[in-house]
Amino acid sequence: MTTEQFELKQSQMSNEELAELAREEVSKLCKTGGRSIRMCVPPMVTDTDMLLCELIKRFKSLTEQ
Repeated sequence: MTTEQFELKQSQMSNEELAELAREEVSKLCKTGGRSIRMCVPPMVTDTDMLLCELIKRFKSLTEQ
């Protein structure tokens, strides 16, 4: 998957879905002491870091307007 294809797939995730997936990931991180972090190569849109980065990107775009 190219970078452009990855970004398109990630951007197609609804805000509600993104927020719920990120909330679940943070909950898993807390319960496992951080051992549940998922960072695949190549990356998947549901990787912990990718979810949190997309959430931050969307939040920043809302607050910078």
